[in-house]
Amino acid sequence: MATASRNPLRTALRSLQGRLLATYLALMLLGLGGVVAWTGLRLEATTFERAERTLTTEALFAASELREPLEALRKGKTHNINALLPAMAQRTGGRVVLFGPRLETLATSDASQQLDAPTSAAPELAAALQGKKRFDIRRDPGGQERLFVAAPVHPEERRVDGVVQLSVPTAPLYAEISGMWAGLALAGGVALLAIALASVLVARQIARPVLKLTGVTEAMAGGDLSQRVRPGGPDEIERLGRAFNRMADQVQEMLARQQAFVADAAHELRTPLTGIRLRLEMLQKHGSEDAGLYQRYVPQLAREIEHLQRLVEHLLALTRLDRNGESPRANVDLAPMLYDMADEIGGLAKAAGLTLHVEVPAHLPLVRVNVDAMRSVVRNLLDNAIQYTPSDGQITLRARERDAGAEMSVLDTGQGIPPESLQRIWERFYRVDTARSRRQGGAGLGLALVRAIVEAHGGRVSVQSDLGKGSTFTVWLPPADGPAKSA
Repeated sequence: MATASRNPLRTALRSLQGRLLATYLALMLLGLGGVVAWTGLRLEATTFERAERTLTTEALFAASELREPLEALRKGKTHNINALLPAMAQRTGGRVVLFGPRLETLATSDASQQLDAPTSAAPELAAALQGKKRFDIRRDPGGQERLFVAAPVHPEERRVDGVVQLSVPTAPLYAEISGMWAGLALAGGVALLAIALASVLVARQIARPVLKLTGVTEAMAGGDLSQRVRPGGPDEIERLGRAFNRMADQVQEMLARQQAFVADAAHELRTPLTGIRLRLEMLQKHGSEDAGLYQRYVPQLAREIEHLQRLVEHLLALTRLDRNGESPRANVDLAPMLYDMADEIGGLAKAAGLTLHVEVPAHLPLVRVNVDAMRSVVRNLLDNAIQYTPSDGQITLRARERDAGAEMSVLDTGQGIPPESLQRIWERFYRVDTARSRRQGGAGLGLALVRAIVEAHGGRVSVQSDLGKGSTFTVWLPPADGPAKSA
């Protein structure tokens, strides 16, 4: 049972709110306890100091009043000492005893009380004979604890005719000190309670948003991506909540894109695979009877396989970019690569009835790129221009220095792009002319791949287009800023 009773406390102390509250209370208890203890000790010392000062002042007054009566007593004259001491005792609230120069008892304000033996061992009396002040707390012969002080009686300078001793019981002082400690304890308790309540509120204010964030995180981990937190609490916790919501939005958006990507990829792969399967089935069933089927279907199968290969290559390239896999890069001059690409694509452009112009200087500013990735960018832009430019049209591959970097452009005299499609052509699997691009083997991934590669290299890509006049795709790459690497 004892173990079970400790579990709730242990569980509470393991929580963030419990630990914050325990830390606040421990610090406040130490701090407030220290302040109360220091204040109480100082007030206790002040109480005794005040009593000692008051008693010393009364002793000096008594010594001054007893100077003449003591002088008269020494000379054998009549005196009123026995009448003076009770009045002094009533005024001070204590006991007054008059000693002679040898500390013999001459008179007392309370003859019924047993007095201390007149001895120089009493510290206040010995100090008074030497003209000094000294206090002492001790019990009198009756067993009562008292505060003692003494003052010398000087009829003439440098002569002591007697010593007057004043004493008061310490019980009232201790009662006053006890009341003071009780007041301090009460004030400290009230302050500690107020601090505890404030600590609970502060700990709850800090812990509650974190608990909500934890709950939302667990719900998202369970598959509910629609969960969001309501930012609140201190600034840091509120910023954490807002950052979490942004991260959750990005994750949901990324997963949505991935799902759409998978669905589109499956659809794009299904089309050529279906065409290949149907043609193979026709060849299997009727190929032996009709030799012309081979002449008709084999070129079609080759085109479908080529389209399928290009689609898979684009998908793999996009997947690598999505994983942030940085390919080896080097500081290179892209001019030779552009001339090579023009030679490579020139045959395809000529076969499509197009004229390819190359306006590239002998050298371009060095840029830090992966050469194979840049070849893919240029090839996709040129393939796109060939695909959407009718026969007898022109394609221009242009390059120049701009903003210390290298700028490459592909211009065509094709059909152009509708304004409503200019922002969507960079989306994966988007086609401006669906029927034509699918017929010519396009999958809508080329421009998406171009943009992903260029942005991964710190560059930017843009397009300008006029319907019926053509389009211009421009790629800008920043200048190289580091040592060359082997590509």
